[in-house]
Amino acid sequence: MRKLLLLLVMFSIFNAAHALSSDAIEVFISHGNSVSISTIGKVLRLNITSGAIAYDNLNRVIQVGDAAVMYDESSRVIQIGNISVKYDQSSRVINIGNITISYDFSNRVVKIGDAVITYDSLSRIINITGKTPDNMRFATVPGQT
Repeated sequence: MRKLLLLLVMFSIFNAAHALSSDAIEVFISHGNSVSISTIGKVLRLNITSGAIAYDNLNRVIQVGDAAVMYDESSRVIQIGNISVKYDQSSRVINIGNITISYDFSNRVVKIGDAVITYDSLSRIINITGKTPDNMRFATVPGQT
């Protein structure tokens, strides 16, 4: 029982630390609107130029302009308009539509489509080689890990 409790506490700490990620992927949908989701599938930001926004009874965004936002049983975004979002076994976003997102051993985003992201020893972004796909971009808060 004691080992199980310790394991649950360690798992909770890992999930809390993982959920504090400041990284997001902004997905452009239509009419200049976009939705930014964290690397673990939570809606972080809406950028709206026009259209209505609707919420469900859990206070989750379910409509941005003419694009519906759908969730799985863990409240992770699985669909934004006609763009699907897929996850790995660690609950990290690995596909948005047909675009692949890759991570390093420190859970940092290192690739979005053809764009390669490099970091310094303090986990600050120092370069992006290539270009993110036209319908998305990488967003982070400098100095946050």
